[in-house]
Amino acid sequence: MTVCGVDVGSLRTPSAVAWLHDDELSFGAYVPSASRPLPEPPSGVAPACFALDAPQGLPVAGEQRRAADRLANTPTRVLPSRREDVQAMRAFGALVDAGVTIFWEALERGLASLDRHSAAPAIDETYPRFVILTLWPDLRIPSKRKEARRYVAEVWSRIQALGYGADAPPATHDEVDAALCALAAEAWQRGAAVEVGLAPIVDAAGRVLREGFIVAPA
Repeated sequence: MTVCGVDVGSLRTPSAVAWLHDDELSFGAYVPSASRPLPEPPSGVAPACFALDAPQGLPVAGEQRRAADRLANTPTRVLPSRREDVQAMRAFGALVDAGVTIFWEALERGLASLDRHSAAPAIDETYPRFVILTLWPDLRIPSKRKEARRYVAEVWSRIQALGYGADAPPATHDEVDAALCALAAEAWQRGAAVEVGLAPIVDAAGRVLREGFIVAPA
């Protein structure tokens, strides 16, 4: 089984990609867009699941925060109710815009499904810090901004201790986060994940998902 983890940046900047096959990781990058919401798999590979570090949708009407963001303690504290207002957000606007675009376009184009039993690859939302706290609650997580090298070294060593390897080790914290996303994708596809939040709602008029789950390995 092959799965993919994506540490999303924006629709203008590269996103780190981690492909996971038989406990081996390989890393790459792509710039997501409405016409290319998901990374192109390696030749001959049919991924079973994509897991992205980006919000899949917006809150239901009357709410400023999704249940999943609150339960996973993501930094997106306030979200607009309309997709048209996302780009005007002061903080995380580019990330939220990328997330809602990727999920909506991947689902609308039939490139992915919210159901892991579908013929199309599954697509999930995850959050690397939630994955870390779920797998290693004892780890004092180094700052990615102040201690990037330490973050890479400590988290990658934990991933290796679970039995995962790579053709080349991750060079950046973005690649480490993509690897954590891939672990979440694998766990969800195997039915061995925890999830927090509420079932996603398709808002066809607004062309956006609402609420949704954030997943991590159990």
